[in-house]
Amino acid sequence: MTREQISDFCVTALANILRISKDRVDTGAKFSRLGLDSAMLVYLMMELEEKLDLELSTDDFYDHPTVEALSRFLADKRALRPAA
Repeated sequence: MTREQISDFCVTALANILRISKDRVDTGAKFSRLGLDSAMLVYLMMELEEKLDLELSTDDFYDHPTVEALSRFLADKRALRPAA
């Protein structure tokens, strides 16, 4: 998956979690600013782990607090993962 595909998935997942339209998800806004609470964050983390086959921690979301930053991080993390 490319960074853009990961970003699109994040936007779709966030829109579903927050019950808003995808066009209202600002990819440059911090997750807390979008209205994401800790329970929602854990749900998003589980969605991303399943979709991307990665193990994540909540710290990853605090270290990369926007869709843009998180997408870059996740794309890099997938690229560095050893081939199965």
